[in-house]
Amino acid sequence: MIARLRTVDRALLGILLLALALRVAMAFWPTIHHADELWQYMEPARRVLGLDWVHSWEAESGTRSWMIPAFLAVPMGVGQAAPGLWLDLLLPRLLCAGIAMIGVVGVAKLGWRISRTHGLVAAFVAAIWFELAFFGARTLSEPLATALILGAAWLLLDPGSSRRRIVLVGLMLGLACLARFQYGPAIAVLAIGAVRGDFERWKWLVAGGLGAAAISGFSELAMGAPPFLWIWNAVHANLVENRSAAYGVSPFWGFLTEYWKLWGLAGLLVIGFAALGARRYPLLLAVALTNLAVHSLIPHKEYRFILLTTAILVALAAIGSVDLLQRRYASKRAVIVLCAGWLMLSGATAALGAQAKLWGTNTRMIMAWRSAGAQPGLCGVGVYRSRATLMASKALLGHDVPIYQYDDATAPRALQSRAFNVAIAPRAFGGELTGYRFAECGSAKERNYCVYVREGGCTTAPGDASDAIQPFLKRAGK
Repeated sequence: MIARLRTVDRALLGILLLALALRVAMAFWPTIHHADELWQYMEPARRVLGLDWVHSWEAESGTRSWMIPAFLAVPMGVGQAAPGLWLDLLLPRLLCAGIAMIGVVGVAKLGWRISRTHGLVAAFVAAIWFELAFFGARTLSEPLATALILGAAWLLLDPGSSRRRIVLVGLMLGLACLARFQYGPAIAVLAIGAVRGDFERWKWLVAGGLGAAAISGFSELAMGAPPFLWIWNAVHANLVENRSAAYGVSPFWGFLTEYWKLWGLAGLLVIGFAALGARRYPLLLAVALTNLAVHSLIPHKEYRFILLTTAILVALAAIGSVDLLQRRYASKRAVIVLCAGWLMLSGATAALGAQAKLWGTNTRMIMAWRSAGAQPGLCGVGVYRSRATLMASKALLGHDVPIYQYDDATAPRALQSRAFNVAIAPRAFGGELTGYRFAECGSAKERNYCVYVREGGCTTAPGDASDAIQPFLKRAGK
């Protein structure tokens, strides 16, 4: 082991450590990019552990696999052993950050096949590019699948990969497809383009894929769900019933608009460099464009859906930038300047583009829930007149106590209820909670999520059941 470490390129090792540090920092950053982080993965992970959980309509209709929640339940369970330290949230994020490193290594190795300089620059860009670092620690299917696909691409495009490696590739691609089945067409393009008519490789690739199917199927059976039925349920709910349209629809070119918002003029540089890099790996460009086309056909669009496309374009751009540089310059100083340019480009787009608003997304809500969970004698939480319909989370609260939610119409019932002794409400409405004292707000500036505490315990009445979180979400269609 020590001998192997001595043979690792020190510059590459330093870049990989930088990549890991950035993703660990993102794990600690108190933000939630999208509600799915909680209600599709972290809350179901609590169910895997046998804990009470908040479930949305997707869970009710069986449109999600249990594979990722089962995977996240392991670090969450470890974190449960030390309540109050946020480890039940932090450890799953750190695990995702570790898996994201597979993608960074994959990009580095794809560059390394060309030259050491290509490998180092590709690794550096994958390490510091803001979207890849930010999403790396998110408990979402897209970054997990993207990391596995990039790692698999490196191994699959290496003609010298052993039988064992090809089985591993099949496992990685299978897990990626089952984590995000919408990536299936892109994965198929990668596999067909790389393996072609090599029956021997296909045999071992399929063997690995069957291993992934077994893992997913077992996780669903363990939770009492029919294996793989969730795929049909998801397609039927979102494309036939068109339920995802309730969250917004965009035209076919919607993702191009998103790229412009995020990258601006910097996007022209990325695309130009990627076109140069695609000459080295045309198959990867085909994978990226296939993924973009498939998701463009779906009316409901979210930028994270095409994270795989973004990661591949950035990787190809890094490789292409080295090709352009080496036409005129070959010095070490020129490579350092190139990396500095990439760093400035990433920093500028992160600070000035549409991504800038994401750095503090949902921070106030997170802090409010954690404050509520830290209150002595907590026996129930009431969400009072919140602007957000879907915000109740046992994963954020960190306690198995009842949660109730009241909108404007049911607010009078909250004022009479003694089913909870901690409330979360906008500061503007907190004064209506008679008998409660103000504790704190999730933010000193924007007081949308403030915590109020009542002395004494909790006593439930028959009428309280209708305001419990699950009946509330069902009425709201969430």
